[in-house]
Amino acid sequence: MDPTALRTKLLSLLAGVAPDIEPGSVDPERALREQFDFDSMDALHFATAVSEAFGIEIAETEYPRLASLHAAEQLVQERLAARG
Repeated sequence: MDPTALRTKLLSLLAGVAPDIEPGSVDPERALREQFDFDSMDALHFATAVSEAFGIEIAETEYPRLASLHAAEQLVQERLAARG
């Protein structure tokens, strides 16, 4: 998937989970919980949204890999590449 399209989709999912987040203000390298009021329930909803949107499985043990936008991009790219 095109990196720009992937980032746009992840930002859209993030805004759906936490509407108070302004997508343009997200620092892709910083943890979401450090930037915003992003709690464990938000993280769970984000993981579920990412899993459903991209048709990939994300184990609960992998939720920390969704802690930042950049990390989420890497996880999704890996899963999509593995699917072929």
